Amino acid sequence: MRLLRSLLFGGVVLVVLATFAARVEGAEPARVLLRAQTAPDGTVRVTATVVDASGAPVAEVPVVIKARTTFGWLTLLETSTAGDGVAITTLAAGAPAGEIAVEAGDDGTLRAAMLLGERRVAPLRIRPGRDALSRLSPQPGFISPYPVPIQVTLLGVILGGIWSTYGYVVWLLLRIRRERP
Repeated sequence: MRLLRSLLFGGVVLVVLATFAARVEGAEPARVLLRAQTAPDGTVRVTATVVDASGAPVAEVPVVIKARTTFGWLTLLETSTAGDGVAITTLAAGAPAGEIAVEAGDDGTLRAAMLLGERRVAPLRIRPGRDALSRLSPQPGFISPYPVPIQVTLLGVILGGIWSTYGYVVWLLLRIRRERP
């Protein structure tokens, strides 16, 4: 009887432990889902949902929501997910388009990112071809609005001025040295 009772009690304990282990294992965050919705007033609601491997939401997971700026990442929100596995932040109306990223988990191992709005790309600038450059310079790779003789003359005047200044300073120093007793 005692053996039967201990086996029964041991079996119940194993079932409870197995159930607890399954719950803990299922509660591990596996993915973070990121969604953005624009409201009629122009604000953008960013929602991060942390789910486990089976797709069930996971509560109390640390979440950091960031936005990319010109100078790096700006942290918008540092929080933990609610009971439904969701963390929410709202961006002001008229916020510039850009990238939003979410890091979830104790060490930020779960990540998701998305682009908000439309990115504007600068128009392409086309470099002039060899035919246009050959009229400006005998070296097609050397872009200059001035013809070569004017460039050489200008460079000669600049360098000549520098060396004539050096010469004048040396001449003054020699004069000072001669006049010293």
